[in-house]
Amino acid sequence: MTFELLSPTIQKKIWDMEWRQFTPIQEAAVPVLLQKRHCLLMAGTASGKTEAAFLPILSALEKAGQTGRGLQGLKVLYLSPLRALINDQFERIERLTDTLDIPLLKWHSDVSRSKKMTWLDNPSGILQITPESLESLLVNHTEKVPRLLQDVEFIILDELHAFLESDRGLHVQSLLHRMRRYIKQTPVMVGLSATIGSPEIAQHYLHADAPDEVEVLNPGDGKRQIFLQADYFGKENATLPQTLVRDIYDLTKDKKTILFCNSRGQVEELTHKLNETGSKLGGPLYTKRYYPHHSSIDKGEREWIEGQMRSTHLPLTVVSTNTLELGIDIGSLDLVVQLDATYSVSSLKQRLGRSGRREGADSYLMMYATEEEDLVQAVAVTELLFDKWIEPPEPRRDVYDLLFHQILALCTERQGVFRDELLDEIAANPTFAGLSSPRVRELLEWMFSEDWLEVVEGKCIPGIQGERLVRSRDFYSVFKSPALYKVMHGTRLVGTIEASPLVMPGETVLLSGATWEITEIDDKRATVYVTPAFDGKRPIWLSGGRQVHPQIAEKIYAIYTGTEDFDYLHPRAWHRLQEARMGAKQQGFEPGVRVLREGARSLTLHDFAGTRRQNALATILRGWLRELELGLTVKQSAFSITLEGGEIPDGFAKKLVTFLVEVLTRKAELKYLMMGRSAEAEGGPPTKFAEYLPLNIQRWIEDEIERDVEGLRFWVQEQKWKSIRGSSS
Repeated sequence: MTFELLSPTIQKKIWDMEWRQFTPIQEAAVPVLLQKRHCLLMAGTASGKTEAAFLPILSALEKAGQTGRGLQGLKVLYLSPLRALINDQFERIERLTDTLDIPLLKWHSDVSRSKKMTWLDNPSGILQITPESLESLLVNHTEKVPRLLQDVEFIILDELHAFLESDRGLHVQSLLHRMRRYIKQTPVMVGLSATIGSPEIAQHYLHADAPDEVEVLNPGDGKRQIFLQADYFGKENATLPQTLVRDIYDLTKDKKTILFCNSRGQVEELTHKLNETGSKLGGPLYTKRYYPHHSSIDKGEREWIEGQMRSTHLPLTVVSTNTLELGIDIGSLDLVVQLDATYSVSSLKQRLGRSGRREGADSYLMMYATEEEDLVQAVAVTELLFDKWIEPPEPRRDVYDLLFHQILALCTERQGVFRDELLDEIAANPTFAGLSSPRVRELLEWMFSEDWLEVVEGKCIPGIQGERLVRSRDFYSVFKSPALYKVMHGTRLVGTIEASPLVMPGETVLLSGATWEITEIDDKRATVYVTPAFDGKRPIWLSGGRQVHPQIAEKIYAIYTGTEDFDYLHPRAWHRLQEARMGAKQQGFEPGVRVLREGARSLTLHDFAGTRRQNALATILRGWLRELELGLTVKQSAFSITLEGGEIPDGFAKKLVTFLVEVLTRKAELKYLMMGRSAEAEGGPPTKFAEYLPLNIQRWIEDEIERDVEGLRFWVQEQKWKSIRGSSS
């Protein structure tokens, strides 16, 4: 019996907390971790993954501490992608350790320096930390690192999928490799996630030397059922219609709900309109029930909202971006609402998992679409979820920007590294093992020539430029942070807003659920001063683009060209889907065929290839068109590419397809890729540290991030094409 495997103190703790039973993931994890085997714990949100990892680990540590020597050194390193998640998990772990002699420390910018330094003088127990704080620790406390890490027995990576899907994950992978130099024994690797599409990638990530030794524990979510419905309300003048707002209000007014949106602007607009609706219907007695939650709202206000969601039993709705998609505890919910389609299946699964947290409870999700494409995409993503498909992680390969960063960090951490030793270290690091050796040497020589590195007493150390960069506050993270203005109303920090030419006195901005007029901008202090606004002028807000995976794009096309009914569609949504299918049929769409629609002055290729493949296709076409000198330009939308601005020669569609097949089959696309890239004026360096690198290396990085040429090559050869004459509008 699982319970009996745990130490007596942990057993008593479970009795005191009045647990009735273990969850499936806890039943699976306890015996594996007690045997100190690497594992990947896969289970839905609120399934008890944190306890599944820590119950056996704490049992093992407690038994080790009873050997007479006590608990010596740091034993558990817990890495999390979010400070807020660390704060939340700290409370959960502290409830398990408060009767044990196992210290627990969280380490991030909100924790006092004195507390950190006191612990660092005598490290022990459990350390919770972000990748950026860990990098800072390795670089700034080099003399203490060996003693700090030598006794680590367990390394836990929470929300592992969030690392696998980003450059931060590559950074973490490199950090793990660097740390193992100091750790006396191979640590037990533990990954926690609700959504990983390819467990084998996670296994290799956790233990690259022997991936098969990582056990995948995925016992399922028991008997929980999913209840969902999708509805449609078209936008009015690019704003959310009041009929939609009223429908959401009626649905959520008596419930505890989280309402997900895909942008901060949408969060603020919807929050404002929902509270306006409540005030009109409820009159003077109405109390605010809808609160916004996103990265630009002041941290204190976000934490207050999270606390309210955890503690209240009254109807309350938080309107959020993906800031509440990960495992931050906000208590039990009655309902999850999604406005417009998620961009990924993984995201939909994370959000759906927010409901049904109570024992025996089911999950309830209400989806709303405000545009045709969002409705079709919502159906496609939902069907892929039902098919149990999730986007596989696709880590970058040409990570010369991260290599540049890690060379500087490593040479600082080791207080100098011999050149041959540095090259061996790079080759052994799984983050960089796939890089071309000549290119690595080329980058290294360039870093010497540009004074990023220098040699002192035979060892490579940061040069003047490198030292300046390493000592900057922004060195420790590998992701870009946009330039921000603080938004102040008197002495109150409302939040932040991205700097842009649209931010100027007289403009209005929605932030923290209210509308504000900008009265003054202090560029030196990066501060915007505001007062409450009541004029109803539509506020400014910038939103980023969205990436669509090829599998989702393919499924969207299948929905357009299919005849299947979906019983979760509201009649409004069902009728809108039929109209969308009718329009697709009129455009010539049919299963298994891609359409090129030729007009007199334009040609549209309805590709449905996915964002990165389409970007590669558009770039190659730009290069080709420059060579042909036809005066045509390339315009992209989510699922099509249009050539316009000049006369379309007869038979041009066939010529285009022949060109694509031949150039991609011969792998001769590089010429056109280069020509097409030079024609694109927008955008800067593709990543944070790419801006320091030579232009040719920046181009390699940009191509991999923005354009999937290999995927395009395969896609083009698999397609059947149909050309139709007529308007391509």
